[in-house]
Amino acid sequence: MFYLSAIIGSILSLLGMLAILMLSVRYRVQSQCLKISCMGLTVRRFSLKEVTSVSKRRRYAAEHWINTFQTKHRRLVIRRERGVFKEIVITPRYRYVFRRKLEEAVATCRGTDIS
Repeated sequence: MFYLSAIIGSILSLLGMLAILMLSVRYRVQSQCLKISCMGLTVRRFSLKEVTSVSKRRRYAAEHWINTFQTKHRRLVIRRERGVFKEIVITPRYRYVFRRKLEEAVATCRGTDIS
């Protein structure tokens, strides 16, 4: 009986820790890269020069960096030129505002006009 409650407690605490880690994922657009951080530590960085497009629909296998349980209206897909996974799925709170900011940063990085 004791072992069963210890196992259930361990599983619940592990699931709680995973949920806290998932909810602490943040995205930041900088002048040369898109940074993905978890609890303040940078875990992934993507160069803006290799971003080809930003969309809300996924076509291929993708690298997922989600920070919510409700991904339906927050999903944003970033396509890039290189890498094992050519698409990155993120879930910013305001996806169209983040998309505009990301597209402006990509255009500035590449030296083109966004119009």
